Amino acid sequence: MVLTLADLPALNAALNGTSAIFLTTGYVLIRRGRITLHKRCMLAALVTSTLFLTSYVIYHANTGSRPFSGTGSIRYVYFSILISHVLLAMTILPLALVTAARGLRAQ
Repeated sequence: MVLTLADLPALNAALNGTSAIFLTTGYVLIRRGRITLHKRCMLAALVTSTLFLTSYVIYHANTGSRPFSGTGSIRYVYFSILISHVLLAMTILPLALVTAARGLRAQ
């Protein structure tokens, strides 16, 4: 099966959802003291998030951006959400990598 650019948004959603499931499961496992399974879930979440980011970048590198066509107050709401999303997305990558490295070193 060959994926096309049109398939990537659905793949991105599936990868993001899978990562959320791994994160939630990992949280439940650590609360129950299941450290090894927690670690596996966290690593699986990191892998699926990495695949998501790769797919997301490939998609947007090939399709470009689409200007927001809304007007009025919804435009301010949209850009407020967009700006905070971009800033948080830029921040989470190094935080996730540092956290994963520290977790693997049992710090």
